[in-house]
Amino acid sequence: QRQMCIRDSLFSAPGTWSLLRCARCGLVWLNPRPVPEDMGKLYETYYTHALQENAGKFARLRRIIRNAILGTNMDYAGLANGFVQKVLGTVLSCVGPIREMAEVSVMTLKGSTKGRLLDVGCANGQFLATMRDLGWEVVGVEPDRQAAEMAREHLKLKVYKGVLEEAGFSNDSFDAITMNHVIEHVWEPIGTLRECHRVLKPAGRLVVVTPNIESLGHRLFTEAWLGIDPPRHLYVFSPRSLRACAEQADLTVIQLGTTSRTGRGVWVASRLIRRDGVLPGGSPQNIGLPLRLEGLAFQVAEYGLCRVKEVGEEIVLFATK
Repeated sequence: QRQMCIRDSLFSAPGTWSLLRCARCGLVWLNPRPVPEDMGKLYETYYTHALQENAGKFARLRRIIRNAILGTNMDYAGLANGFVQKVLGTVLSCVGPIREMAEVSVMTLKGSTKGRLLDVGCANGQFLATMRDLGWEVVGVEPDRQAAEMAREHLKLKVYKGVLEEAGFSNDSFDAITMNHVIEHVWEPIGTLRECHRVLKPAGRLVVVTPNIESLGHRLFTEAWLGIDPPRHLYVFSPRSLRACAEQADLTVIQLGTTSRTGRGVWVASRLIRRDGVLPGGSPQNIGLPLRLEGLAFQVAEYGLCRVKEVGEEIVLFATK
């Protein structure tokens, strides 16, 4: 199956592309694909080249909920204040969509399980900095030079500039490996997963999060769906195709499902792409209340549907050796 004449609506790379889809497993790939030597040009103005000093009005509230779920009090300033925050976080963490957002924000790695963590495609390192604060020994790999330098210089993280296969890690090096919206960017997904298998400890866990081509958002917005992102997304996976790739890499899939945690943002961005044809930088600015409420309603509805069908905006895969 083919969709023709898709353009870069986020960072204005010149050209048009089509998407090819496997009728058997649902894997979608970009046609034509950029050659590996030109891939860096697609990220020259990418959003990972700056740190988010303030992740929004509700950043502190998200931390409170996350801390309640993870069982850590790293954000508590005092005993009385900490008690109020702990109660508030515990109550809000019982709300399904809120808990889902908090859990996936730390790739579901619990505060009680610490060890050596590798983040593949760590970008500017903000996720790794969070996990370091939670007690993990963290290492990153990032092919984008500007993002890697940001992680090293501003966050003082150990980050290898390049792709995973070039880093030269020893066998059985990591207790956990995370790939958050990365596998869709890599030239050889199965090869990258095989390298994850090699450097993962036998009892370790690999967590992969990636856009879901079978999501409700894609069904509604088709070529305007945010998750397509040509030409940076070389592949867009279905749950079946991601499982098949993991199994071909000799990984054992423990759990695979979908999540609606990005539903609100995907709805807003995709609506604007459909309306305007472009969304510079991929981050909507000055969103009106009606569109915000639409996005929230969509996320809640998709959360409910995810209980019975794999239609969430993201696939979440857990695997081990």
